[in-house]
Amino acid sequence: MRVENILEEAKFYILNKKYEKAEEILKRALEEFPDNPDLLYNLGIVYELMTEKDKAAYTYRRIIEVAGKGKRREDAIRRLTKLQE
Repeated sequence: MRVENILEEAKFYILNKKYEKAEEILKRALEEFPDNPDLLYNLGIVYELMTEKDKAAYTYRRIIEVAGKGKRREDAIRRLTKLQE
């Protein structure tokens, strides 16, 4: 399955507050695409929504490691900073 399709499916579950299902889909996709910043970012958001702050922070740090320069890296830094407040 393509990353775009996986993200759409995960977003569907997020919007319907089925966070565990979104987590499952994203984690499965990350087995195939471990450094994909979009998958990681959405997983971080899922963890935030599940109030799993440590997991969210770890996920955002992972994005910072793999994303290089760009929007996702900036977004991850912003969310990580907010988590640490």
